[in-house]
Formats: sequence, C-alpha cells, structure tokens
Amino acid sequence: MNFFGRARSFIFDVFFYIFSTFVFISLWVPMIVSPRAFCAFFYKVWTHIVLFVLKSCVGLDYKIIGKEKLDKALKNGPVILACKHQSAWETLIFSTLVDRFVIVLKKDLLYIPAYRNYLLKLNSIVIDRSSGIKSLKSLLKQGKDAINKNFSILIFPEGRRGVHGEKGEYQPGIGVLYQELKVPVVPIALNSGKFWARRSNFKKPGCITLQFLDAIPEGLPRDEFMHLLQERIETACEKL
Repeated sequence: MNFFGRARSFIFDVFFYIFSTFVFISLWVPMIVSPRAFCAFFYKVWTHIVLFVLKSCVGLDYKIIGKEKLDKALKNGPVILACKHQSAWETLIFSTLVDRFVIVLKKDLLYIPAYRNYLLKLNSIVIDRSSGIKSLKSLLKQGKDAINKNFSILIFPEGRRGVHGEKGEYQPGIGVLYQELKVPVVPIALNSGKFWARRSNFKKPGCITLQFLDAIPEGLPRDEFMHLLQERIETACEKL
C-alpha cells in the first residue's frame, strides 16, 4: 500500500475511535434506560455512518449477494447465521441487514468501557471460550432463549478471525446449536480479510463481497451438518 493509502486508512482509524468513543459515552445513560429497539436503531445508524466514512475515506465499499436466500429462510422464523470470520467488518454489517438478531461474542469484549453496556442491552450471547464444556452449555442456554424470543443468532463458526484464503477450524458450538435449536442455518461467505485483515493497521481500497448461501435445513446428523456447512462456506470463499 502506498503512502496516501496508508494515510487514508490512518485517518479512518482516528475518526472511528474518536467518533465511537464520543457517541457511546455520550449516549451511555440514554441507552441504559431506553428499550432494546431504540438501542438497536442507534447501533444501526452508527454502523451506517462508519461504513460511509470507510467508503469515502479509504475507498472500501461492499456488495451483498444472495440476500433473497436469507429473506426466504427468515419467512419461517428465526435462523442461525453462520458467517466466515476474517475481519472486524462483519461484526458491523449485520445490523444493516437483519432486524432481529443477537450475536455470539467472546467475554473479552465486555471489558471495553461503555461499549459493554450496548452489547448487553442488545442481548448479545456472551461466552467464555476458556471454560470448555461450560461455555457450550451457556451458549445453548442463551441460544434457546434468543430463538424463543424470535431472534436469529449470528455466530462465527471458527470462533476467531482467520486469514483470507485459509480454511479455519470449525468449532463444536455451531453443531450444538444446530442440533438442539432445530432451526435452519444460513451459511455466509465473504472476503473481508482481503481488504481489512486481522492484526493489520491498514485497510485497503476495494469492494468486500458478502454472500448468503442456500440454507441448510434442520434435522441432519451433526457430523453431516458440520461437513456440509464447512464445504459450502469454504467453497464459496475460494470463488470470492
């Protein structure tokens, strides 16, 4: 990346952290006392602003493919959204695509001052990955509660951000949710890591593609489901 590209990326980072800190702190109390719907609306507005500045400053845009497949799956009720994880970008975009969902996230994010209150108000499913079987039980309990309240669940099957072009190891949590919650799973492929890589200080201009794939119906044996899920996501990612 040339000097000007790095400079634009740096400017975006400065904007992101200053803007986000100001917004989340200034609206901390209103968000606590307001209903969840208002908090979700506010989060969506914040996301739109961040994505607009990302496009304007860095030149990094995005396109969505297969949204009709998600809409078709949601007609019959909540689903599990199983998304490839390569960047922080996909933790933002879904607030603009899905109205009622909760996200599965690691406990460490709750240590961020002010931001934790928004994550909790949005009914995020928080798990401690270091607690082994306890984390799976907690994931299942919180997942059942979300589905019963008609919320879809966004989960990153690999559990952490991977490198663009590399296949990750899919964790058992997605299999447990699929088997016990008995709802369809919508696989999601993307190439965000090509432009906004993990542990990179710079974002590259271009166009991130996110693709919704055919939903996997409920009722398959867990091993068969896990194989099918990984095959669909990884095959689609290779083509992006």
